[in-house]
Amino acid sequence: MSTIRVVVAWGDAYGQHEVALSMAPPATLQQAIDRLVQAVPAAAGCIDTAVAFGMWGKVRTTDHVLRDGDRVEIYRALKADPKDVRRANAANRRSAKM
Repeated sequence: MSTIRVVVAWGDAYGQHEVALSMAPPATLQQAIDRLVQAVPAAAGCIDTAVAFGMWGKVRTTDHVLRDGDRVEIYRALKADPKDVRRANAANRRSAKM
């Protein structure tokens, strides 16, 4: 196989984004991120603020070797703890019933 196709996914203030990239094997997660910044310079901001990188919902190191069809994900920090949000919503529902 002369090239592999991977998808790089990330989110920012404007929404969720995905870009398909063709790369020569063996390609690493770091190389995919570098190619993303070349293809979409605006994505550099999310790379700078990323807390981790992964594939298919699992955190991976940047030297992880990619395979054809992989989905590289760029994870950012959460704005709020989901547990705290659920507790606050539950408390609001309880107080609204009274």
